[in-house]
Amino acid sequence: MGLLTSEDGLASLEDLCVRYVCKNLLYLTYLDGEEPNVKRKWIFPYPGFRLTSRPAQKILLQLCKRSTLDDERMALFSSEFVDLISPVIKETNVSPASLRVLKDFRLSNLSATNLPNVNLNGIIGCLGEWTVRNLISLNVTGTSILCKTNLPILVALGRFKNLQVLNVSKTEFTTQCLQIVADDLPKLQFLNISRTRVTDIYPLLPIRDRLTGLIMHRLELERREEVERLLLNVVELHQLRTLDVSDKPKSSGIRFEAVDRLCSPTALPHLVHIDLSGNQFCLKLEDAKTLIENHPKLIFAGFASWTHSNERELEGIQRLSLQYPKIVMLGDRGDQLLLNTLMRNKDRAVYLQNALHSIFEATSNRESLKPDLLQAVLRVMRLNMRRMDMILAGTAVIYNLTRSDQSGQLPLDLLNRAVRMTLTAMEKFPTNRQLQKNCFLTLCSDTVLYRATFSCIHCCELVFNNLICFDDVHMKRMGVAIISILAAEISTAGLSELAKDRRRMQCLLTYVAEKCLLESDLADMGPAIPAYLTEARLRSEGPPTFDTTLRFTLSALWNLTDECPEACLGFVEEGGLRIYEKVLRRFADQEEEMKNHVYTKCLGLLNNVAEVEQTRKTLLVDSLMDFFFKMLRHLSVHISYFAAGVIAHLSCLKDEVWLSALQSTKESYIKLLGQSVCSWQPPQSEMVAYRSFEPFEQLVLHPQSRLEVHLWAIWAIHHILTRKVARYVPALCDCKKLLEFLRYVVSVDETVLCANSLQRQSSSRDCTEHQPSPLPIKPPASLQGFDQSATTTPETPSSVSFRLGIGNADPLSSTSWPGGAGDGSLGFTDSSSSSSFAIGGDCIRKNMTAGLDHVEPVDKTALGVVPFVGPDSAQLACARLIRVLASEIVTVVDRTVSSNSAKDGSTPADSSQLVTSVND
Repeated sequence: MGLLTSEDGLASLEDLCVRYVCKNLLYLTYLDGEEPNVKRKWIFPYPGFRLTSRPAQKILLQLCKRSTLDDERMALFSSEFVDLISPVIKETNVSPASLRVLKDFRLSNLSATNLPNVNLNGIIGCLGEWTVRNLISLNVTGTSILCKTNLPILVALGRFKNLQVLNVSKTEFTTQCLQIVADDLPKLQFLNISRTRVTDIYPLLPIRDRLTGLIMHRLELERREEVERLLLNVVELHQLRTLDVSDKPKSSGIRFEAVDRLCSPTALPHLVHIDLSGNQFCLKLEDAKTLIENHPKLIFAGFASWTHSNERELEGIQRLSLQYPKIVMLGDRGDQLLLNTLMRNKDRAVYLQNALHSIFEATSNRESLKPDLLQAVLRVMRLNMRRMDMILAGTAVIYNLTRSDQSGQLPLDLLNRAVRMTLTAMEKFPTNRQLQKNCFLTLCSDTVLYRATFSCIHCCELVFNNLICFDDVHMKRMGVAIISILAAEISTAGLSELAKDRRRMQCLLTYVAEKCLLESDLADMGPAIPAYLTEARLRSEGPPTFDTTLRFTLSALWNLTDECPEACLGFVEEGGLRIYEKVLRRFADQEEEMKNHVYTKCLGLLNNVAEVEQTRKTLLVDSLMDFFFKMLRHLSVHISYFAAGVIAHLSCLKDEVWLSALQSTKESYIKLLGQSVCSWQPPQSEMVAYRSFEPFEQLVLHPQSRLEVHLWAIWAIHHILTRKVARYVPALCDCKKLLEFLRYVVSVDETVLCANSLQRQSSSRDCTEHQPSPLPIKPPASLQGFDQSATTTPETPSSVSFRLGIGNADPLSSTSWPGGAGDGSLGFTDSSSSSSFAIGGDCIRKNMTAGLDHVEPVDKTALGVVPFVGPDSAQLACARLIRVLASEIVTVVDRTVSSNSAKDGSTPADSSQLVTSVND
């Protein structure tokens, strides 16, 4: 429910208080008495406190709008607690008994509209005698005026001798009722009989001298003679200031002769407001001009929905509005006239519908910034959320008004409201394909996805619902694009929530299979093929289809599995690995650029799978491992990098796991991993982005981690941190153990790093051969603060995955892998525990006799811990590169922290102080 707003667009303090009271009504009131006489009462701040009329009436109205007003809450508005002068009660299920609280008030105006359980007689019976004698205005729109015998009960209206304004629109009001009103209400000046059963207004002729306003929208006049008689009577009401004879639009018609009298200067000389929308009298453009010229007091003229007029006449109305700028006009052409139509007809759907169609046509072939029109469209949609036809037209207009490049200049709040309305429409009408497609068109926009603020997870849920329900090629293309971008902005908890519905994973994997696989590929999977794939429409022959849908589907799968064990598990269990294995084979002989694109995205997702302990082992398949081994030597750094990431995480598995799955060890893979990283030339632009550095912290401190694995992790950190310092330095400082590890690497010689790695390699082998479950070794005193889970558990789960999402731009031309998500959230974590590091594994920790503040000389340390042949040249090259990269990382961190301290006015300190001392 939106706030009430003052004229300057800001909510007043009174309106804010009204909203608070309505939202917290149960806490500000209590039930008093015993059944059946229990009543709800206010909890006022002090005895004698009362709500004055204006805030009390606002609270009453807001409760109606929130659909929370009932008989119990109506008791709060008794004269004991509040003052009422002009209450509005609408669209609520209150009973006549509860309305008796009105009897004690002296009301000047009363609006009781669309009350299903109350009729006119019941309302009158709830009013006090003073109110009956003095009431000025009565509005009973949509409330029955019939009694139990289905006869109009208007005799009681004759008691309102002071009544000047009466609104009986949308009731059973008839011509006979009109006669009673004209006879019995001596002061009546303004009458609204819209959408009633009146067919002749001749009873109003006797009161023509005092009737100043007459609203007759959409009377039930079926015959031409009835319409002509209406027009003849209207021109006799010479005191009218306001006249509304609007009607449903007519496709054709013959001009009435009495139009000449209507437009003449002698008819209705005091006219200020006239609405001829629908044009039931069949006026022409010249008639409109004459009418305006002969009625100089006019300030409003409605010419909307003149659907039978030709384009010349419609544009002529627009020019007429420019000729008379002081007159507010409604029309079917021109932004201002359409805007006026939207703003002036909140409850006249037929005009709103036509206006929306006119706006859509006017904005389909041109791009321009129209915030006023967009705001009015959103208002119309909000007020007509139950009308599917209105919402359908509205979603089409929203797309036109937000699709241009200039939409980036829309006020952000307005853009956010447009997106929220789009999502509401999707949720409200889930089975209307065209409406959903309109919403997809709006959402599939850079401006919307990167600038607007809305619930990304809710949007993805709605998009997935459509992809599952509708088989539409255009919706597939847009849907996967939307998901691929938004998934990168969703929290890990949100991704887990999305992954719970396996149909979503199945849907995306089906798209991949249909684009890439053949029927024979499906048959090769054997009897264990997932059931959902049997319904996929696969081709019998031909190359894979590389198009926008495939690119974004691969991106969406990549992002959805990021830092989400549940999604990775779903991917594996739904046959994702087998599908991807087939995809990689199918693209092996395709054009190089296309192949590299697919390889990169597939490897990115497989990185996510490798990071998750529950799914890591599933990658130990001969065909996949052969592919990873080959990709480590790929000339493209993008591909080699992601292949190296997979191998780095798989190296955390013990040798016996490798042997049982592949009948080979990991040594050759790890050796090639180091050689590949040493050969990389850093790309000019950012290649990858991350949520946080926790994956690297988990990796380098893992008991099975080795020198080559450290190199890959540090190369990755260096690659992104030196390019986006402001973003990634805080993230690295949050990973205290990782930063401490980097400082240690800088502080020692490369031979020490090699010695530690060799010791770990030998110890890992020894542990594999002699100790399947190595006993935890107590670290020296300087490392007592270290989290033992990384040393006593052979395999530390990696719960933080790479930020490897893909944006909505074609990644082949993008400057980084990913796009959308990485810049949105770093996913900082709280590291409040004491920090330390583990450069070696459990088996060598006993050899470390000092903490970070003390490092043994190189020769002595190496001699003391390395009982093996010295490092080879490849390992020394890895160690040297590790130290160079780590040194540059630490330098950037120290410089950034010092600079930030100077800007904050604090004393610059050594950034090492950011890392919790092991002695604290």
